[in-house]
Amino acid sequence: MATEYKKTRALTWRVYLGFIFASFVIQPVIMQFSLVSNWYLPFATWIPIILWAELANYMRSKLTTGELYLLLSFQAVSFAYATFFISFVRNMYYANSIAAKSLGITPYIPSWWAPIGSVAERLMKEKLIFFNEAWTIPITLSILMLLLSLINEIVLGYLSYKVFAVSEKLEFPAARASVQTVHTLVERPTDMMRALFLSALLGCIIALFVKIIPYLIGPFMIGGLSSYLPEYFGGGGYFDITTYLDAILPGAAFIIPLDVVWYIYGFLIPVRIALLQFIGAFVLYFMGTYIITSYQLWPAESLWVTGWGYWTLQYRSLLYFYVSLIIGLSFAAVVIPILVNPKPIIMGIKALKGTAVENRRTISSPISLFILYFVSSLSLVFITWTLTEFAYPVWILFILIVLGSFFAVYISTASLGLTLQGISVPYLKELAIFYSGYQKRDIWFVPLPLSISSSITYVGPATMSVSVPVGGSAVAQGFFGADLIGINHRDYIKGFLILMILSLISSFFYTTLFWYISPIPSNAYPATIVRWPVDALSWARMQIWIWTGYLFKTDWMLLGFGVGAITYIITSSLLKMPYALVVLISGALLGIPGAFAQLVASILGDRFLKPKFGSTNWYKYRSVIVMGYVLGDGLMETIRALIILAAKSSWLLPF
Repeated sequence: MATEYKKTRALTWRVYLGFIFASFVIQPVIMQFSLVSNWYLPFATWIPIILWAELANYMRSKLTTGELYLLLSFQAVSFAYATFFISFVRNMYYANSIAAKSLGITPYIPSWWAPIGSVAERLMKEKLIFFNEAWTIPITLSILMLLLSLINEIVLGYLSYKVFAVSEKLEFPAARASVQTVHTLVERPTDMMRALFLSALLGCIIALFVKIIPYLIGPFMIGGLSSYLPEYFGGGGYFDITTYLDAILPGAAFIIPLDVVWYIYGFLIPVRIALLQFIGAFVLYFMGTYIITSYQLWPAESLWVTGWGYWTLQYRSLLYFYVSLIIGLSFAAVVIPILVNPKPIIMGIKALKGTAVENRRTISSPISLFILYFVSSLSLVFITWTLTEFAYPVWILFILIVLGSFFAVYISTASLGLTLQGISVPYLKELAIFYSGYQKRDIWFVPLPLSISSSITYVGPATMSVSVPVGGSAVAQGFFGADLIGINHRDYIKGFLILMILSLISSFFYTTLFWYISPIPSNAYPATIVRWPVDALSWARMQIWIWTGYLFKTDWMLLGFGVGAITYIITSSLLKMPYALVVLISGALLGIPGAFAQLVASILGDRFLKPKFGSTNWYKYRSVIVMGYVLGDGLMETIRALIILAAKSSWLLPF
């Protein structure tokens, strides 16, 4: 189990003030940036944390490690729920869009998902958008389903924590790095602080010359005004080799990222893990897409042509082939290990039973947890069944919500324990609905738990994803970090729930305020005019694809399951690497640029930096070096984003 430090009381009035600051000061900036640019604000979570810590020191009220860890862990909650109520407005726009009407989507949209027709037209004239009875059911339903889903995620996250942190003793490298940085900021050892701020300074300098200056002088270099190009958002550029391979290896994709941020995280993971990630990505997007192209397997509407870049190949191969393959691989990664070696999960359950005799540090007794899980699961099943007018097969709903959620959280936590990101298996909900044979469309709109509702959108350099930090794997990692710091599990859960409520209140208030200033969409919010029509078309097209089962290929899923089963048996029995399959899948979802960059950095750290500085020093400083650089880069990205926000917001000026 993780090494524990002295127990500290973490949930204090200073943390509550930090929650209020995040919810009502930072969150509206995120919302405004989303409305004017259609992207999440790249606001480094460490920046407000350091500001809050320095302010506390100045006020002679020094934060403890526990307080700082809670503020850091939950900072992203306000990010994730910032646009919660904006999503209701966006759903209404999608439901009544030209694309939805043209593709025949609108007649199938239930009123409990979004207002349609004359009701929507009437709402556009309201000054207080949500103070209308048309929103009562959609908002109440979404919040109720969210709360029930959170109960599921927390319980499954706690079980996964017992399995992978307590029983299997996985490393959770991201959590360890965060904890070490928190200790550095609180204890302030001179050598660690010097390493942190020097690496932060390096991140600022590189970002200044690679991102800020090119953005500012770019319009002058091309001779006129230029819109902000999202393909460089958070990037710093890429060297795409794919098109150069067209003549010799048509369809093979490879790209080299030029931004140091892609590489720096590789210092935190072992070479063998980084290598497995790269193999998973390379096999799919270099070898696999070459084979698909050579055998002309691309569908008629998306035939390969010379000139496809890496991002196009990755997105289309995922869409047409690899979603099904990864689903099969993921099922194998969960089912086969449990059948072959059920010991880890048995030990995890035993460890869960052991918590009954522990003190208040735990969140509840095992029996209470399981009762809570089944009550929330049955509630989700019943509500969903009710929304389908009791027509959808209830036994499939039960399997999807109870076993499907367990499956998704289990594999995601295993991945997070070994790599820097958790696996989100795409389209589990849609898969279950399609193969159920259910013909009505209402079930597709039900807001089921997050862990079984992930999907792929556009994959490319413009992708700016902020993962919702409420999944079971994030909860498991949070408990792991709480153990390292010495925080009561109940305090951790209580803090999360309080900030979530504050974030929802803030989202409701500011969305209402933004609408009061100007309806959404309108000229006041450029992204709603420029991007939402395109997004609506993509959304409507995706509905057709999942309704018809176009994304799901049974043969590819079976192939994935078979290959996954064989891979697990070989790697676990011969190579003694039982989690190799999970890491391979993680690399496949990460893609070549991330996997390649992390491999390069991992080799550099292990083969060159560690021998030069010594193993002890390398393991001591690498976390603060990584976090410091990310902090510096994030600070400059925040400055650039604020420049963009100011520039885009100025288009309403009369000059």
